[in-house]
Amino acid sequence: MAKASVEINDDDFVDEDEQVVTATAEGDADIVDEDADVSPGDELPARAVRNSDGSVTLPLLYPITLKTKKNGKVKERHFKEFRLRRLNGADRRAIAEAGDNISVVALSRMATLHMAVAQRLDELMDLADTNAVGQVLANFSTTGLKTGKRG
Repeated sequence: MAKASVEINDDDFVDEDEQVVTATAEGDADIVDEDADVSPGDELPARAVRNSDGSVTLPLLYPITLKTKKNGKVKERHFKEFRLRRLNGADRRAIAEAGDNISVVALSRMATLHMAVAQRLDELMDLADTNAVGQVLANFSTTGLKTGKRG
């Protein structure tokens, strides 16, 4: 009786513990791309720090000093960073009704500042810092509540 010879090639084995990522053709109708609507502008600025409560601390590139008056007392306030909180439905409605003052209302709501203070800060802020606040706002609308995960 003749013995059968079997040649074993390592390429014939599949390691089931190994994760395999295969390239797919663009436009494949069977694949739902969850990253398709993510814009680089939706990412937090590199200098921003996500806090455990979901808020974001944003250091300003160009700090601002303001004199404010409250209860008849004038004081000097130094703004070196903003702690920007996540927004809720009431905040969304206020921003939607803001008209041309969207950036002022968003800053006031996220940084919990009096509208007059937010208005003056918006007038004085460097465009790089204004854009970074906008990036944080965009990030809040594309990330999970506290985890920072998209979804």
